[in-house]
Amino acid sequence: MTMSTDRSPLGAPTILVGVDGSPTGSAALTWAAREAASRDGSLHVLHVGEIPMVSSPFAGVAYVPPLEEIADYGAQVLEAAGDCVARTAPGVPVRTSMRTGSPSEVLLDAARDADLVVVGTRGLGAVASIALGSVSGRLATRVTTPLVVVPRGRGGLCTPDAPGGEHVVVGVDGSPAADVALRFALDEAARRRTRLVVVTAFRSDVGPAWTTNPLFGGDAARAAHDAAEAVAMDALARVRTGAHAAATVDVVVRDGQPAQLLQEVGKDAVLTVVGARGRGDVRKLMLGSVSQKVLHDARHPVVVVHAGTRGVVSDAA
Repeated sequence: MTMSTDRSPLGAPTILVGVDGSPTGSAALTWAAREAASRDGSLHVLHVGEIPMVSSPFAGVAYVPPLEEIADYGAQVLEAAGDCVARTAPGVPVRTSMRTGSPSEVLLDAARDADLVVVGTRGLGAVASIALGSVSGRLATRVTTPLVVVPRGRGGLCTPDAPGGEHVVVGVDGSPAADVALRFALDEAARRRTRLVVVTAFRSDVGPAWTTNPLFGGDAARAAHDAAEAVAMDALARVRTGAHAAATVDVVVRDGQPAQLLQEVGKDAVLTVVGARGRGDVRKLMLGSVSQKVLHDARHPVVVVHAGTRGVVSDAA
């Protein structure tokens, strides 16, 4: 079953957002609406009517809710979503559609025609939920369009939180996936005309005390720090172009766990960008411990960018 209304202009960047009537879906919707307005783009609001199968252990018969009920609920969700967008970002062209099936599979299919995909966290509990079943977790491992995961805000339905910090944070480690994430983060910082913080972590045997007390550490710790700093600077040299001139770039190099460092530096950020390698059959099903941890504990939108991904590219000069 598919229902659709289309009012999107040709040539405009398209942001796809999944809605299900939940508070996390509402947070994703309001964030996506504001982004569509800031990009002069259009919004595709998609509701997926999932059909759960309920079987009887005695009769062996599977029952499903009537399709009319699923369609009616979806129509209500989409109508409320349209009203929300009209209040949040008046003038943004909106296309609404409803399909039935697996939410993650339907969103993956729809993402082929989008420049950015936005979903809510839907209350990620354990780290395992990212790998084992949440819609946002499944999308994060497979989607080839930049994916923004928006945590539930403090406001109610269609009551967005006030915008957070202004800087963009990205983690780099010298890998191709990190380079792709860095390019996206540079594009975003230039488009928003804000500061980009590039974060690189390293581990030393003596811990972070050497950075504040010269009696600790020594040559080995300093060498580890300098090597990590070189990784960040080399990545910027590879990726940064003249299109990113509007972005002020700071580099943060610290001793510690990468995920924890990204969380500390990004606690007041408007966006945190992480890369996902996705190479090989097993790695395609996993994000990696750093990306998982950042997503799991996020208090503001996190963008997952895969190596080889496509997406909205800034035209900032």
